[in-house]
Amino acid sequence: MNRICFFLLLLALQPSLYAQQYTIRGHVVNNKNEAMAYTAIRLITADSTPLLQTMTDSTGAYHMEAEAGTYQLLVEQSDQSLSLHLSGDTLLPPIIVDDAVALEGFVFTERKRLLEQKVDRLVFHVENATSATGGNALDALKATPTVRVQNETISIPGKGAVLIMIDDRLQRLPAEDLAALLKSIPANTIRSIEVITTPPAKYDAAGSSGLINIKLKTARKNAWNANIGASYLRKTYNSGNLQGLFQYNHNRLSVQASASTGKEKLLTSSESHIFYPGETWQQAVRNNTRNDMLGLGLGIDYKLSRQWTTGLKYSGSFTQRKSINHPFTTRTDDKGNENGYIATDVNAGNTPGMNALNWYHAIKLDSSGKQLTVDIDYFNYQKKDKQFFAGNEWDQDKNSVPNTFFSAKNVNINHIKNYSLKTDLSLPYKWADISLGAKLSYTNTRNDLKVYDHRTGAPVLNTEQSNVFSYKEYNEALYLSAQKQFNEQWAGQVGLRMEATQTEGFSENLQQRHKNSYWQSFPTAYLTYIPDEKNSFSINYSRRIRRPDFDYLNPFIVRTSPYFYSEGNPLLQPSFIDNISFSYTKNQQWVNSVYYTRVAGFSQELSIIDPGTNITRQTPLNYGNIHQLGLSSYYNFNKWSWWNSFTGFNVNYQQLSSQTEYIRSTAGYNAYLYTNNDFTLNKSKSVFLGVNYSVQPAGTYQIFHISTMHMLDISMKVLSLKQQLSLTLTAEDLLNGQRPLITYLSNSIQNDVRSYGDSRGFRISLSYNFGNNNIKSTQRDQGNTEERSRAK
Repeated sequence: MNRICFFLLLLALQPSLYAQQYTIRGHVVNNKNEAMAYTAIRLITADSTPLLQTMTDSTGAYHMEAEAGTYQLLVEQSDQSLSLHLSGDTLLPPIIVDDAVALEGFVFTERKRLLEQKVDRLVFHVENATSATGGNALDALKATPTVRVQNETISIPGKGAVLIMIDDRLQRLPAEDLAALLKSIPANTIRSIEVITTPPAKYDAAGSSGLINIKLKTARKNAWNANIGASYLRKTYNSGNLQGLFQYNHNRLSVQASASTGKEKLLTSSESHIFYPGETWQQAVRNNTRNDMLGLGLGIDYKLSRQWTTGLKYSGSFTQRKSINHPFTTRTDDKGNENGYIATDVNAGNTPGMNALNWYHAIKLDSSGKQLTVDIDYFNYQKKDKQFFAGNEWDQDKNSVPNTFFSAKNVNINHIKNYSLKTDLSLPYKWADISLGAKLSYTNTRNDLKVYDHRTGAPVLNTEQSNVFSYKEYNEALYLSAQKQFNEQWAGQVGLRMEATQTEGFSENLQQRHKNSYWQSFPTAYLTYIPDEKNSFSINYSRRIRRPDFDYLNPFIVRTSPYFYSEGNPLLQPSFIDNISFSYTKNQQWVNSVYYTRVAGFSQELSIIDPGTNITRQTPLNYGNIHQLGLSSYYNFNKWSWWNSFTGFNVNYQQLSSQTEYIRSTAGYNAYLYTNNDFTLNKSKSVFLGVNYSVQPAGTYQIFHISTMHMLDISMKVLSLKQQLSLTLTAEDLLNGQRPLITYLSNSIQNDVRSYGDSRGFRISLSYNFGNNNIKSTQRDQGNTEERSRAK
């Protein structure tokens, strides 16, 4: 409770940390007199000392407050500046920015901005964050405000799990393999992370909580640069990686190449209790995991003409994963007497590999900004899983119980291919900005499972438990959206996306074929009201879909012990989500939102316990509807050039109405509070400190009651050799607070699980940049980045 009070007090006090001052107002427009929205404005003193920074709103307006004096106003994305002598409230003439001479990547000597608040998303500039330096993409997500990462599961507090895009391309991978992909992407190759809570109609409708878009760096015009780096990570065991990045942009050609390789070793643990009638089963697991990772990236863009740019992009991620654990179960009666034990040895490994290829075209249709983009995507994913397990039941004296020995080996080859074609057309007019497009996608998956009985010591193929399952999915989509600036105060955007889906799953062993076909509409709407430079209001609505993971549709049974098995559900249906939110923003720094979410046909993998046999069946079910009402608030304090703070909270009430006999209806509150701070420690801006802290009080989420968790990360970055050499020290989960106790009921039987993901550690990273930023050349226009195909 003290932590909560501290955060609320800090959030309330931050807006009042600076005194009343004179107001500077103005507008930024381009040479066509069009508003330059969300453009950074900086105020520096007469001796070039950085003082303030802000951003224009959707109408191009800006305002800031300063004491009387002589200043210079700088527009970040151009070479424009304005001198002024401030002696009272001042309205400045419009600053005109010429699009043709805008300086991409213009670098100021003062601290770069860390966050941008846009109408539909929050943009986190990873390259300017101390805590993300030297890590990988998963580390960068941990440092992203409003994003939570626990045990490699990525979510938005109050919203739930979220889908990930890389350069606008959706990644549909199992959580474990998605984490491996993100670990193969060095953080120093990431430009920004966009947290999109209400995606526009041009994006796929998949994802209940919106999308997180990881934008990779691109080469600056007329320059080449390279980066090499290494990091060492100490948790329970030692880990480390090497990485390299090369970028080249000259005349019509742009090339980007990256590679990373690393070894990771983790020790995770869990302790669970199942309270059967008359008996309690306690299981302890310590899992040793080793990952060998390789990530590759290559992009080539070529400008065929002034209007037409084309490009190829390849990305690959390859992991070899091995794990060993020894689950040990103790059976205890109501009086605390130990009645028996189950000892198991598990040896597992898998080798997920991903290859993705994109060919895109960006064609400028005229000088007014009309543009056509075409994307062709291919995605190939293959993983070979092997799991060997053996065990025995013991009596209370730890002697083997006759006829209870079990031993088997499961081998599964999972292969996924996806083909996608997408086109987008942007049509800006004076009366509105129109966007429309279409997408075709085809996915083919195949699972080949073989089960071998090892009880005799030699493998014997079990044909009854082996199976081949294939699944096909076709998806067609059309969308149309329009954005309109009605006047200086009012702006709006509406969109409609139509998606049709046809699926077919076939189990060769069971000779079962399941087909499904549906189409749905997904509207989006935004309305913004800005009465003055300090205040803005907005309301938005979106409808989204959460499709079942491909593995969940496989009907076959996989056993890992006599008391546990998992099976898919070919009848699983997608969930549909309605989101509506109302937001108020003060000075483009303090953002407050009230939101409501409804989930129809919520699905989740459940562990269903049979109290008669003590056997647990794990299977996905559409088991309920969810209603959620919440409040979020955060404040970005950046009035002082040496301190940038982002502090906020999210609290919500959630009600789940169960539609299955296995799960009870639940209701309750949950909350999340956080503060991310970056400090500049010296005048030469070569030493930086990052301090991030978050706490999740005990609360109810879906069917789970989760105990209090908290995390403290501290990092320091030192620049030398003209800022080309970077040394970063990071302490992760310093207080070792990521050990939640999760409680839930299944078939009226209580389950308690306490887990630890080996989150506390120390990382040291070294990175060196070099290159030439002044190649003499004609300017190169930037093509739009394309959206990744949906693939699992």
